[in-house]
Amino acid sequence: MSKRPCDEGYAPGWCIHYRYNRDAKPGQPNTCEAGVDYNEFRGDGGTYKTQPCFLTDKGESKPGAVPCEHLRLPTPREIELHEEWLKRRMNLMGTVMTGIKPWRDAHKGRSAQEVVECPACKGPLHLSIAACNGHVHGHCETAGCASWME
Repeated sequence: MSKRPCDEGYAPGWCIHYRYNRDAKPGQPNTCEAGVDYNEFRGDGGTYKTQPCFLTDKGESKPGAVPCEHLRLPTPREIELHEEWLKRRMNLMGTVMTGIKPWRDAHKGRSAQEVVECPACKGPLHLSIAACNGHVHGHCETAGCASWME
């Protein structure tokens, strides 16, 4: 999971520098925000479990983790900001999901793509639904608004 610059605060449970770089290509470094290459923690048969990024309830690296000089815990205020941001995001997504329910119901059982008015911000919301499983993907053009894949 990467923290987007517009996301406020930091979630508890991992170092503030942690990011999951799913787009790292073979041969490219897969690094945290502090520039630490995750492969440093995978030598000698280690796995992601040896990374110091994942924290215990006490805010320490998990047992068996390799030490990292860049480890920084989120402050209580950063955690609070993250929780407030998360509540706003969940409310936004609730508004959008409720608003697109008629569209989802109208296209049930068939594939479709359409641009509709976003129920949250009134901007263009791109929707697609798959006939095989009914999953809807959506992306609002308004910066910071809704975007999801089911």
